[in-house]
Amino acid sequence: MSQEPLPKLDLRLTQENLDDLYEHAPCGYCSCLPDGTLVKLNQTLLDWLGYTREELVANWCLQQLLTTGARMHYEMHCAPLLLLHGQVREMSYLLRRKDGSTLPVLLNATLLRDADKPLVVRVTLFDITERRKYEQELLRAKTQAEDQSVQLARANEQLVSQNEQLTRINADLDSFVYTASHDLKQPLHNMVGLFRELKRTATFHDPEAEQLVGMFDGALQQILDTIAGLTEVVQLQRMLEQVPVEAVPMLSFTEEIVRSLRERLPEDGATFDLDFSAVPTLRLTRPGLHSILFNLLSNALKYAAPGRPPHVQVRTAPADHNHVLLSVQDNGLGIDLERHGRDLFQLFRRFHPEVPGSGMGLYLVNRLVHQAGGRVEVASTVGEGTTFQILLPR
Repeated sequence: MSQEPLPKLDLRLTQENLDDLYEHAPCGYCSCLPDGTLVKLNQTLLDWLGYTREELVANWCLQQLLTTGARMHYEMHCAPLLLLHGQVREMSYLLRRKDGSTLPVLLNATLLRDADKPLVVRVTLFDITERRKYEQELLRAKTQAEDQSVQLARANEQLVSQNEQLTRINADLDSFVYTASHDLKQPLHNMVGLFRELKRTATFHDPEAEQLVGMFDGALQQILDTIAGLTEVVQLQRMLEQVPVEAVPMLSFTEEIVRSLRERLPEDGATFDLDFSAVPTLRLTRPGLHSILFNLLSNALKYAAPGRPPHVQVRTAPADHNHVLLSVQDNGLGIDLERHGRDLFQLFRRFHPEVPGSGMGLYLVNRLVHQAGGRVEVASTVGEGTTFQILLPR
């Protein structure tokens, strides 16, 4: 195998002036006696320091070129190491320039001996200004990161404390709601009984009395429905804390809810289209899933469009690797999301006053879905229907 001949060497490269190499090397050189007295410096080091050769040679010691801290370190640490081992490597010092500024350098030194007697110290100095800037920047970044870490830790402690406080407040509120609703039930039932007896025995001569009686009856029923709804929210919350999550077979589970709804809300011609072939089971607590589906399906029947048989589609589908989608779509009255979107899941919000209700169903659905680690999205067109899409963890 033939090889290309190498180019001829320019002989001028072998004729470099050694003195010039020493004087203008990219690093500083100096030689000093064992006590530090300077006997030789190259031009690079002189240029760095701003002194002339005459000012330093035989007049200054190496230690005098160092800052106070560096000088103490050199005399207490570096000089003894030189005597012991004959060399030191990569000592970081600050040199003092003639103008008072400082220059960060790395110092390497070798001690030459003559018959075991210290003769001269040869010193090489490397300018590490850019390295020092980089190190300082890293140190600032580290300090800033540590400060931010402390701030984040404090913020996290505050969030944990606030979360614990909110948990206690929610528990207290649930207990208060449960106790208040329980204590109000009996007096309200007494009022209902008394009112019914009043209607049975009393005679009203005012032509508007019948309307007023009906309004009062409706108000009483609304109060009873609200109390029942509040009690259901608290009882269901307490129940879910004790009931385990399980894989619920969707088809049989939903069919049972549909049968129950047909008995409670008989709607002529209502049809249900159930398709769970893509995801046959969902992992939730049975009471929680029952409440979610029961509220959405009963709303689909209650808010049916006049003159159009209710048609409800319930489906499951994979959303991504970690989530599944449960959708409930109806062809009912629909909701004006531009007007009511922000209040959709608020407690006691109702968007069709002509239809009886407590305004708690969607609040409960949203609360249960969030408790299960999911979220609810809604699409609706007034007069055409509403679709609830519930994203749940697998």
